[in-house]
Amino acid sequence: MTQPAPEGAAIHGLSCYTAALHDYLAQEWDGGAVIGSTIRLAVRVDLPDGQLAFSHHQPSLDRLPDGSWLRYASASCAAAALPTLAQELDAHGRAIAVVDSSLLPWSAAQGGQPAPHWLLLDDREGSRWHVTDSFTALLPNGGEQQPYQGWLDVSKLTGLMELPACWTQEQHARNTLAFGAPVAVPGGGAMWLRRCQEGPPPAAQEGRWLTAADEVLRYLAGYLAERGAGGDRYLDDLWAAAGHHAFAYRWRLRQRPDGDALRVALDRWRDLPRLLRLATLSAQRGRPRPTLIRAALDELARAEAELT
Repeated sequence: MTQPAPEGAAIHGLSCYTAALHDYLAQEWDGGAVIGSTIRLAVRVDLPDGQLAFSHHQPSLDRLPDGSWLRYASASCAAAALPTLAQELDAHGRAIAVVDSSLLPWSAAQGGQPAPHWLLLDDREGSRWHVTDSFTALLPNGGEQQPYQGWLDVSKLTGLMELPACWTQEQHARNTLAFGAPVAVPGGGAMWLRRCQEGPPPAAQEGRWLTAADEVLRYLAGYLAERGAGGDRYLDDLWAAAGHHAFAYRWRLRQRPDGDALRVALDRWRDLPRLLRLATLSAQRGRPRPTLIRAALDELARAEAELT
């Protein structure tokens, strides 16, 4: 049913959202340039009960280079979504479906807690759908995700698209801010991304956001040290930030190979997923190590301050 994606197909380090967007973009534009030029980290810090929200892109990736827009669409069930997904394939040659990563047979998270995952559909033959999943990473809670591509029959695809009745607060925030700017997310049923020619009017950003890289990282260092194991729910967001920045800085170095400060920052971001995994495994053994994450984020903040 599935097989490893061809060598070089993986977009190493990008979150499942951004990896799918990269592959979607790459069929018409330079996906690396579009993604690499948008990466930044902003954190909303005024939510109740100490909650955080993370935004990884500016400008927001829901507006495509030709002026069209990507928006969530939904149906009562996965079977009802397939005709519209077929129309997306016919019109644009590909579509992105929202699936549950805990059900993916090639996922390192298979059998775990439900989590949203974006899956690129890029071909169809009769009742079979071809999927490409370039997401690859060393995950913060253990396991290495490898890219896959292959054919799914209708029953398998619709099974993957049957989503939980609701997501956790962190997962809902990730769905809402997957493009960078917040967008409306339907509830329940099946979801996918629909390309449309008209988008909404610009919306004012709500809440208090930190946007300067060194300020964001120092805030997160203090936040995680203060809350200890209570901050673990945001490790996935930190992992995503690390992968995104490593991707963006590799792209920037190809444009400007002499960037010494950029190389230092790249090394710090590239090392963060390993440290996050060490801290997570240690906490699972009953020995939380918040100072490990704090020290890594403080070093990153210094590197980002030098970079700016």
